[in-house]
Amino acid sequence: MQSLRLPARLDSLEQFRAFVADTAKREQIPSELVPKLELVLEELLTNLVFHAYKGNDGSAEVQCSAEGGTFCLRFVDEGPPFDPLKRPPPDLSKPLEERQIGGLGIHLVKNMADRLEYRRDRDRNILTVCFDAKEAKRET
Repeated sequence: MQSLRLPARLDSLEQFRAFVADTAKREQIPSELVPKLELVLEELLTNLVFHAYKGNDGSAEVQCSAEGGTFCLRFVDEGPPFDPLKRPPPDLSKPLEERQIGGLGIHLVKNMADRLEYRRDRDRNILTVCFDAKEAKRET
């Protein structure tokens, strides 16, 4: 498993993105999957910066692993407990101006990932987002 820990700030996004893209390339993950990985990374890191740490100092760790045709991103932070998997889906049937603010990014991540897991361990949130790299290859 490859790991990168940086300050939880928006200006860390580019380093995290390069880390994920480089790891995916090293693990021979189909290039078609990389934009999906980057979108999930951006959404979850942005949520972490603005919601978990609320712009205060904190750190984020992104871990990448590839095994058996699956590529996983694991996000680790020391923010308040938050299980995004328990968040209800947004009501997309309402007109945009009537919708509640927030929740679309997590909804997007839930729909893009093949598997998601959340756990709280020693005051840390750990969210694992996995993608079937074999499926990505077949779709091309």
